[in-house]
Amino acid sequence: MNVKSLPFRPPPSRDELLSSWIGRLAKANHCSVEELCGYLGLGRGRVPEGINDLGQIDWLRLCSAVQRTRHEIAAMTLPDATHHGVQYVSRHDFQYCPRCVAKSPDLALRHWRLAWSMTCETCGQTLAAKYSANDVSGRLRARAARGAEALKTAAATTDPRRLRRIGMTLQVMSVLKIGHLWSLTSVSERERLLALAAVDIGTTRPLLGATIILRGNDRGARELRRAFPQHRRVIEQARGLSQDLGQRFPGRRKTEHPTRKTHGTSPPSASVSALQAARQAISELGAGANREALLTRADAIWKSSDGVKS
Repeated sequence: MNVKSLPFRPPPSRDELLSSWIGRLAKANHCSVEELCGYLGLGRGRVPEGINDLGQIDWLRLCSAVQRTRHEIAAMTLPDATHHGVQYVSRHDFQYCPRCVAKSPDLALRHWRLAWSMTCETCGQTLAAKYSANDVSGRLRARAARGAEALKTAAATTDPRRLRRIGMTLQVMSVLKIGHLWSLTSVSERERLLALAAVDIGTTRPLLGATIILRGNDRGARELRRAFPQHRRVIEQARGLSQDLGQRFPGRRKTEHPTRKTHGTSPPSASVSALQAARQAISELGAGANREALLTRADAIWKSSDGVKS
C-alpha cells in the first residue's frame, strides 16, 4: 500500500520517547493523536511506548509516513524489563527535567522513565519528581545515588543474581510496609529515594541492613518469616544480630536522662541515635568489616554522642 508521508515531520529530539514524538507530529500536522495513530496503523488505543507495543504494526506503512527507519523508531521505545522481576521501567511520567520541559512543554525523554536516572542526560539538570520532598538529607540522596548506579549496572549486565537480590529487597520493603514493589518509579520523591537507598544496602550489605530494620521489630520479623519461609535461616540470623544491637544500644531509662525543656528540636530517641551510630560505623569501617568490629565501633560512637551523655 502506498502511504503518503506526513507533510510536517519535526525531527525527534535526542533520546525522545516515541509517544512524545508522535504527540508532537500530531500537533505539527493539526490533528489529534488518535487520528494520527489511525493513519500510521498504530490503532486508536494507547500510544506505543515500549518495544513490546510494536509487535503487530505495519512497519512499511509507519516508516513511509514518518520517513524514519524501523531501527530509528524502535530505538525510541522503552526496553522490555518484564522478565527481570524488578520494575525499573515506568509506563508513566514520574519525573521530568524542569529546564527541558520549560523549552518544550510536550517533550518526554526515554531516560526520564528509567528508575536509575537522576539527572537529565541532555542538559545535566537534576530531574524533578512529581511530588518532591524538601527535607531529604544529603546522606539519603548520596545513598540513593549509589543504589541507582547499582541498579543501572545490574540491568545493563542483566545480572540475574543481583537483580534477584534487588527484587528481594523490594519485597522485604513491601512486607514491612515501608515501600512497594513499584517504589523505584514512584511519583513520590521520598518513597523513590528510600527504595534506591535500600537497593544500595541490599546489594552491598543486605544482612546488616536487615539487622538494623529488625532491631526491636518483632512484628516485622514475624511478617518476614511468613512471607519468606524459604529464607527462615537468614531471617533468624538477622534477628539474632538485631538482638545483639539491642544489647549494645539499650533503650534509655527515664531515671538516666530526665526530661528537659527545650526550645529547639528535641534530641533523637535511643533507637534513632543507635541507628545513626550503626550507619556511621558502617561508613567508617566499610562493608568488609566483621560484625564484632562494627558493633564495637557503633557502641563507642553511640556512647560518645550527645544523645547519651549525662
